[in-house]
Amino acid sequence: MTLEELKALIEKATANFEAQKKENETLTVAMKAQEEKFIQLKGDFDKLKEGGDQDEAKKMAKDLEDLANEISDLRSKHKEPITVVTQEQKQAIHDAVLKPVIGEWLKGKKNNTSPELFKFIEQQGVERFKTLNITNADEGGRAVAEILSRDVIEYAREYSPVLSQVGRKPSMTRNFRELVLVTYPSVQEGIENVAGVAVAETTTQEYKEVKSKEFKVNAKPRITDEAMYGADMDLYGDLVRLLGREVAIYLAAQVLYGNGTGKNARGILSSNRVDITDGTGKSWLPTLAADPAKARPADYYPVIGTGVSGDLGADDVARVNFLIDLVNTLPTQWLARAKFHMNRKTKAKLEKIRDGDNKPIFLNSYREGGGFMLMGFPVVIDDTLPDMAANSTPIIFGDLGSAYAINDGDIDKMLIDPYTVDECTVVKYSKEMFEMVQNSDAILIVAATTNDGVVGP
Repeated sequence: MTLEELKALIEKATANFEAQKKENETLTVAMKAQEEKFIQLKGDFDKLKEGGDQDEAKKMAKDLEDLANEISDLRSKHKEPITVVTQEQKQAIHDAVLKPVIGEWLKGKKNNTSPELFKFIEQQGVERFKTLNITNADEGGRAVAEILSRDVIEYAREYSPVLSQVGRKPSMTRNFRELVLVTYPSVQEGIENVAGVAVAETTTQEYKEVKSKEFKVNAKPRITDEAMYGADMDLYGDLVRLLGREVAIYLAAQVLYGNGTGKNARGILSSNRVDITDGTGKSWLPTLAADPAKARPADYYPVIGTGVSGDLGADDVARVNFLIDLVNTLPTQWLARAKFHMNRKTKAKLEKIRDGDNKPIFLNSYREGGGFMLMGFPVVIDDTLPDMAANSTPIIFGDLGSAYAINDGDIDKMLIDPYTVDECTVVKYSKEMFEMVQNSDAILIVAATTNDGVVGP
């Protein structure tokens, strides 16, 4: 690659990065304006319903639906700036900026230890951009830093199967709110209106506000001096891999079990999302209930009780029947991308289940590149998930990417500490994240409890 070609790639990457940031700012302003309009219109709509002006209420219901669609369309255009930078452009930045900078740092470190590698990379990256005659050097330096931190999260997703499945919501920030549909408009049967009587009113859709939650991810791996000083060491690659593994362990635990207090996420399996204490409790009820009073809150996931403590059923027939009912309980719209999620111990128990013909229900499938299949659906194995035990939640079934989303925040720190541990350099990494429920009906949580699996009011 010639110098001119390299410069063109880096310039284009930086331009794409900054253009998307500006577009996001415009989209955010537009979304807030439409959401405020929606809230005001919803208030007027409720007043009309109470006043009995049904014709006007129906017209306004259509306006509300149109506004909700407009907000959804604006949100879909909101992207993380880093996602518009191509892999070729990222590689050009790595090769032209990061690798030479790290090489310079290594040479200096043999005689003078730097306490802040990340700051050094960012500062020297800007200077190297300048030597390449990049006009927007300051912004380019921030793009380098963003790419470095993004790589850490990408590695984390590779290390954790659950993280690879959850969704991303680029527009999510501090105090982010989203309108979620919780009840559908209803219809009723009718016949020829010979008597000309008034047609009974049916219910109208209802929306609830769901808020994002900020949480922090911290990692603190160490690198030996031998590895750090090694001239042939890919320090950058090793650094992000080490950090990625550390972040994956912590982030997976937060996404599944975070209790929502302080800088903790509201995890998918935490008490903030599921309720397994009562078979008639809110987490057993559908979100989109005909009677809003019986509807499960939009940020709770539906839980299906097995009826047997610590197991799917009393025998293999009951276990198979439970899995059949589980698959057929998930709304049809989420089945296309539905998967089973469990740890290896749970998988081992399910592998021993036989159907009426004494055939295992758990199959090793090599369709679509291989992997495990259960009841015709792919299986994701992640040992972060709990074991099958009394009152545990060992299985998640459904479209996890549509059910739950996380996104990177603005706080991103990486510091080098060569002093605390002898003959080692400790890398301290801190990352702000956000999480929220997107579609709570997109997954079902299996609870191995004595409560039954009846879903509904």
